[in-house]
Amino acid sequence: MTGDADEMAALREQWRCLCQRPERDELATAIVEWFRRDVAAARAALLTAGSEPAPAMGRMLRGALVLQWMRERRPYRPGAHAIELRRRLAGDAIEVDEAPADEEPGSIDPGDPFFAWRLSELAEASAPEGRAAVIDRAIEAFAAIALAPIDPGNDPGPFARLAPWMDEAQLRRAIAVSERMATADWRHQLSHARACLFVRLAALGRVDEAERLLPAIADAVVRADAHGQVFGHRVARGEGWSLPAGDTWSDDSLFLRFIVGLTQVLEPPEAAPPEALLRGCLDRACAVQESLLRSAALQVLVDCWHAVGPLELWASRVRERASGREQIEMLLLLATQRATEREARAIARLALERATTPEGLREGLWFDELWAAREVVAAAEAAAVFAAAIGRAATDPRAPLLPRLHQSYDLAEFLRWVGGDAAVAAGVRALDEAAALLA
Repeated sequence: MTGDADEMAALREQWRCLCQRPERDELATAIVEWFRRDVAAARAALLTAGSEPAPAMGRMLRGALVLQWMRERRPYRPGAHAIELRRRLAGDAIEVDEAPADEEPGSIDPGDPFFAWRLSELAEASAPEGRAAVIDRAIEAFAAIALAPIDPGNDPGPFARLAPWMDEAQLRRAIAVSERMATADWRHQLSHARACLFVRLAALGRVDEAERLLPAIADAVVRADAHGQVFGHRVARGEGWSLPAGDTWSDDSLFLRFIVGLTQVLEPPEAAPPEALLRGCLDRACAVQESLLRSAALQVLVDCWHAVGPLELWASRVRERASGREQIEMLLLLATQRATEREARAIARLALERATTPEGLREGLWFDELWAAREVVAAAEAAAVFAAAIGRAATDPRAPLLPRLHQSYDLAEFLRWVGGDAAVAAGVRALDEAAALLA
């Protein structure tokens, strides 16, 4: 890296003096100005056609880290994030705490106040031939506590885990138990239980009946999600449908929950939405008033249905009606997933333009997203985003570099893509040299 040993030694001495006398602003200014100049020179080198990316990337990372770590004017000690990030870049194994072993089925105590939930967990883990018997026992266990509400605190509700495995006879027994629960104070637990049971009823072909039961779900948000799933089963089964009416469709927040449920059932390619439904949901999402909620609704649809319908339809709606981080993520996803189509490169270029605006850079580094989009993004374009993001981190005190680098789980792959193995090694050296200078 640029900066000979004499310069580094002088900077190190200035840093030691600053730590001893933090009030000496002139020392801090000298260090800051040196590294900002070095980052700017490295950025210019990185963006020069034909140059070797790795040394410049390393210098930029080193400088930005020094400038952020020196703000408290006291010796720096690498914390957990810096240590783990270095290990990931260096390819070192990271110790992972092993989860405790699951309980043996025979150890479930019938006297356990959460016995019914323990049986629900066991039913999920059981082999198909033995699952029905466990479900029967769990239904009986929930029936036994129907009038004595209890909340384990980490479960979506009675029958939630069981419902996807129930046959119709079991389902109707469980619905009967839920009716008894309605006379006790199960609160949100009952709403979740009913939602799961009614959705299963629709999946078994009883869509009309499931729709008639939906009003029994007291929680409006849970009811909207269930409505979306039940509606999805209607469409998936080829039954007649029309766009919903009422609060589930007209209320923006409930509409979001409706399409979350809908896209859980209508998942291409096995169950693709008809284009009329896609356009109806897309138009409704674009009509959401609040911008964050509108972007969230569009992202739900793009994440699940991006392969269906004209690409330009998706891109125009995202371009015109989405904003912030979600807009950039959606544009990259559309370009990547439909890379063979003529419009894909233009969509990717728009995403890169938005990512390198001041607003886009405030949203993140974009390294993981660019690595995922490498089929439609050139390495040189990714290098330009790297230069903009790290350049900002070197000049903007609000740019949290280390946490975002730590959250970039594909950072090593990104660096290797842009600058080869040398760039990954430069990243490791940047961490080491920044920490050594400020120790």
